[in-house]
Amino acid sequence: MTPTEFSEFKYQHGEPAIRSRARRWFTGISFGLALLVILSGYLVFPVSLVTLLVPLIAWNTAGRKLLLGPRYLLCGQTIVYYANVKRITLSRGTGTLRVQSNNGQSLLLERDKFPTNARKADKIKKNKAAKFDKVADKIIDKVRRATTSADLIGV
Repeated sequence: MTPTEFSEFKYQHGEPAIRSRARRWFTGISFGLALLVILSGYLVFPVSLVTLLVPLIAWNTAGRKLLLGPRYLLCGQTIVYYANVKRITLSRGTGTLRVQSNNGQSLLLERDKFPTNARKADKIKKNKAAKFDKVADKIIDKVRRATTSADLIGV
């Protein structure tokens, strides 16, 4: 069985970041070692507290991403199956894409939540719009391929 390929996009959703199993293991082991160093008294007290920075940094640097798979998308803790989408509402003017499922679940993607490394205001606006358009077009295309019964508003 081949692994599923996901398209990854940085997206600042409001839900907790997704942490991989390897990150959770690394954080737990490094935290345990830091406690062992602190409690053993092997290092001087302020220096031993620095060892707590490694697990804290590892835990807090997990990125927030939007993952587009062949059959579903993942955004934080939300999973949307393309075949279960009943309505997509796209508003390029306000920069929003609302994906509504048959079970009542709704996912709202906003253009302003796509990060960019640009520094000038016009480039920031342009880069966010380009990233939003790219993601929206991919989602709409995948929904069109998965189901013919979805209402596409503003597309």
